[in-house]
Amino acid sequence: MYQRFIAVGRLGRDPEITSTAGGNRMASFSLATSEVAKGEERAEWHRVVVWDEKLVDVVAKRARKGTLVALEGQVRTRRWNGKDGRENHSTEVVLDRFTSRFQILSGAKERDDFAAVNQPVFDNRFAFDELPF
Repeated sequence: MYQRFIAVGRLGRDPEITSTAGGNRMASFSLATSEVAKGEERAEWHRVVVWDEKLVDVVAKRARKGTLVALEGQVRTRRWNGKDGRENHSTEVVLDRFTSRFQILSGAKERDDFAAVNQPVFDNRFAFDELPF
C-alpha cells in the first residue's frame, strides 16, 4: 500500500533549519491550506518536515512566512515517551529524498535579496529536458 499527500498552501512561519547529531540538515515549517465549503473558508494547518538535502537548501534560501508552495510527500506519525512518561505523538508531512517534490510558486526571495520575487523554483530531479519529444 502507498499513500501520498499533495498540497498547495502558504507557509505559516519562517522555516526552521536544524541539524541532527549525525550532521544531517532538516527543515520544518507549518503549511496552511484552505477550502471553501458553504460559502465559508476553512483553514487546515500541517507540520512539514524536509529531510532531502537539496530541498532543505531551497527552503532555506527561498521560503519565508507567506510563501506559496506546492509539495508532495508522505504523512507519517511519530510516537515517543515524554519526560513525564506519557506517550506523545505528532503527525507530519515528510519530504524525503526519493518520494517528494517541492516547488515555490510565489512570494519567494533569496536571503541576500539577489533573486527576483515570484520566480518559480524547480527541483532539477523533475526536469523533463531529456524527453525525446
